[in-house]
Amino acid sequence: MRRRRCAHFEGPSLMPEALLLMTGVGALILVLILASLSTGAAVLLKNLPRQRPASANTVWVLCSGGKIVNFDPAALEKQLRADLGEPTVSSASDWAGKYSSRAFETGQLQVSGQAKAAVDKDFFQSSAHLDVSVLVRRKPDQGEDQAAVQTPGSDFQKLLAEKDKSEDFFFFFVDPDSIESYRVARNLAAKAGFGVEWTPIGHGEPARIAMSGNGREANMQ
Repeated sequence: MRRRRCAHFEGPSLMPEALLLMTGVGALILVLILASLSTGAAVLLKNLPRQRPASANTVWVLCSGGKIVNFDPAALEKQLRADLGEPTVSSASDWAGKYSSRAFETGQLQVSGQAKAAVDKDFFQSSAHLDVSVLVRRKPDQGEDQAAVQTPGSDFQKLLAEKDKSEDFFFFFVDPDSIESYRVARNLAAKAGFGVEWTPIGHGEPARIAMSGNGREANMQ
């Protein structure tokens, strides 16, 4: 009896696709490396910012008008709260209005308060929630530009020297007109071993730091 031949199916080889993928990834990596070198990012490739420590202290920096300035929002908020007393459910709305009307200046900054109160009342219980923020602007002609920041003995260089890279990290608010100044300061902080984070702000807008929560009286009952 003649034996029936079975058809033999040969599956398609994945080798061409694998080679194509490897070639594409390799080309992409090469393009990224060349782009980094051409934009001057090679410094950061060697000195990447460290990850923020779990219990880190924030060093706040505002970049606007081509200049940078350091500030302490907790100290500024303390001045805004002076003589206001502690808010209660019944006084929350009035307290928020008074806080929002306050403003003052330091040698380098224009500072104002912003607060909103949400009061919830029902038959059994009343409660209130406060959103409290500090708004910070740099005063004209104050702060250091990118050239000054790089000068030994500058305010920013002194700030780097007095902070501890194992406990502190730098957070930058960046106006579109101050990207280059931010980059210079960021690179110096990263080179010194500090963690660095940033957020953009609208042109001419203040840095806004939310102070509610984190142990403060955000909710009242």
